[in-house]
Amino acid sequence: MKVLFWDARAGEMKVKVETQDDLWVLYNVIEKGDVVYAKTTRELKSEKTGSKRKSMVLGIRVEWAEFQPFTTRLRVHGIVIEHPKEYEVHGHHTVNVDIGDELKIIKEEWAEHQLERIKNAVEKSRLGVILVALDDEDLAIGLLHDYGVEPIAESKLSLPGKMDPQARSQALERELSNVIGMLKEICSRHDIKVLIAAGPGFWKDLLADKLREGLKESKVKVYVEDASTGGMRGVHEALKRGVALKVLRDFSIVEEESLLSELLEKIATDPDKAVYGLDHVKKACEANAIEKLLVLDELLRSHEESLRREVEDLVRHAEQRKAKIKIFSSSYEAGLQLKNLGGIAALLRFKLPS
Repeated sequence: MKVLFWDARAGEMKVKVETQDDLWVLYNVIEKGDVVYAKTTRELKSEKTGSKRKSMVLGIRVEWAEFQPFTTRLRVHGIVIEHPKEYEVHGHHTVNVDIGDELKIIKEEWAEHQLERIKNAVEKSRLGVILVALDDEDLAIGLLHDYGVEPIAESKLSLPGKMDPQARSQALERELSNVIGMLKEICSRHDIKVLIAAGPGFWKDLLADKLREGLKESKVKVYVEDASTGGMRGVHEALKRGVALKVLRDFSIVEEESLLSELLEKIATDPDKAVYGLDHVKKACEANAIEKLLVLDELLRSHEESLRREVEDLVRHAEQRKAKIKIFSSSYEAGLQLKNLGGIAALLRFKLPS
């Protein structure tokens, strides 16, 4: 999750949803009486044009929120209190919140545990990301923060002309060698896990190859993203294309695979320290024994309300007991394997009494 704006005195916070875990956090933060502003669509009727669905930002006073079955969406329902001047919108409305969406939440008073949830979600999304954008004229390095990109270095390449390809190639090698040296120091200082190479065509691919070769010992993962130009313009363009969300999605999948491997290994080698299936996990939660809880997203979006509420209560109780929670996507292999174990499992702090 990314906090885009926070005014403690006014009780206003604007956030960007980056993962499924963020949707779970918002589900537990947004409550009846809050005001939520978000981009949505609304069907409007006109005598001239008939019925048409229009895109707009609405403000609603929340009545309830729930996960929408069979989707990744969080549904927030309430009474419309503010709408664009050009449209007459009244009554109730439901906003669908999905990964990549932004919304503003206004509360009369934020509870400490709600702010703590947001803080933890923000910390979890901080991977340590550097963006490098290159073309035949400009190069820039930017460090990704919650609030934007901090320029670390910018330079003009001043390469020899294409009529002297050997001198041009040698000059480019020197420039890239200097960049690799600079990045090694930056990666170490800022605990960087991801490098994003951006630029037009040939340049981004060349940059990515050099980064992978020069930084292979640091185990930094290199991503490639299109941009029409180098320099800081290219850095910002790559971000607008959503590369940061791709990175977070990939790292979430890696985390799921790692946790599932840990669970399966524990089941095989130390079965008293792992449980799966709803009934067994509930007993472990009641005993305050859960260290890590693995939950399939389908359970939190089940069309069976009684099952959904039961799982929600279990996850909240585990959170209150300081368990680490990971919501698995049913779209990937680790989630499908967890589904075969009943969709919910836990790694335990200690063996449960017989």
